[in-house]
Amino acid sequence: MFVKKATPAEIAGAKEKLERAFGEVIPVEDMPVREYMIKWLSVFAADMTVYDAKSFCLPKLLYRNYLWHAFSFQKTDCYVDEDAEEAFKNGFEGECYILLNRENLLCKIPDGRVLNPENVKEFDNFIVFTADFSETFVHTGNEEFGPYYKSADMAQIDDSEPEEEIEVEIFEEE
Repeated sequence: MFVKKATPAEIAGAKEKLERAFGEVIPVEDMPVREYMIKWLSVFAADMTVYDAKSFCLPKLLYRNYLWHAFSFQKTDCYVDEDAEEAFKNGFEGECYILLNRENLLCKIPDGRVLNPENVKEFDNFIVFTADFSETFVHTGNEEFGPYYKSADMAQIDDSEPEEEIEVEIFEEE
């Protein structure tokens, strides 16, 4: 689906909304957001093919794909609905990253315990994950999908040999 890129004003408004909801919010600028997205996919959807990750989850120049499609298209296992909310009911301990997928905005907060399934509902395409990539919670903003929760230790271990090595091209949206 074609979706207009978020404007600077929309991005600033989203950051302000995060600050009102959760307090201290620090924009992450040490590397491109896309690299965090690829890391997120490699941890929480490690059993997903590179083709599917590029097709369903990573943004393209004219189309906005969302990371949570790894869960909604059932490309990997996770907790859904009430099970996801139960797993996330007390937030995450320690520093966390928040990704607003539509705005392509990545921020960190010092303590993820300020988060819970209820207070993230005011956001769409909201992904939170721990700084060590051990847990993630996703609120899509769409009643038909999610919420989703997954911990890194839920990832299935695939001992089979890879068919071929594929490089994932990293590029920035214009």
